[in-house]
Amino acid sequence: MGSATVICTDKTGTLTLNQMKVTKFWAGQDSTAEDNSSVNPNVRELFYQGVGLNTTPEISCSSIEKAILHWAVLDLGMDMERLKPSYDILQVETCNLHKKRSGVLIKRKVDNSIHVHWKGAAEMIVAMCSRYYDSNGTVKPLEEDARCRIEKIVQGMEASSLRCIAFAHRRIPEEEIDHKTLRNLKEDELILVGIVGLKDRCRPGSPML
Repeated sequence: MGSATVICTDKTGTLTLNQMKVTKFWAGQDSTAEDNSSVNPNVRELFYQGVGLNTTPEISCSSIEKAILHWAVLDLGMDMERLKPSYDILQVETCNLHKKRSGVLIKRKVDNSIHVHWKGAAEMIVAMCSRYYDSNGTVKPLEEDARCRIEKIVQGMEASSLRCIAFAHRRIPEEEIDHKTLRNLKEDELILVGIVGLKDRCRPGSPML
């Protein structure tokens, strides 16, 4: 060790603070920059559902989960006390290392409509989507050109050392609801709600090579 000039070490918690923070937010192909007030109210409500109802106690202590919850409350104005009583959670699929995503099936009490929400690694969630919401709340087809642009957005954030988490949603028509639907959450024909990029800051004095 006396001859060593460089030591390789695990990044998280050693070179970085293990304190994730949302620094980028894309609604469809549009970056909201610092002005989250421009986000369409319907898209904002979908984020409330996708964040507030798709977080399980087993993983709520993770730095990523805490950072996203913190962002949704402070930057998007999510009110957990208002949100949770308005929905029944019917089924939950927790995140695991293989799937890298989590899902929840919910029923909105005001109209008994059923909705599925997924969140997870951006490249996986985007691949499950056939449409997307733009910043105005309009649903558009996720055709090849749009898919390529969104994939480049994700690649650009990853190149800046950001962890990219995407959110997707789909309302389940009443005629599709059966025992199989309640057991296995729909994983296709989703609508991309948006993507966030999280950064873990370096510890003071940590040189990045």
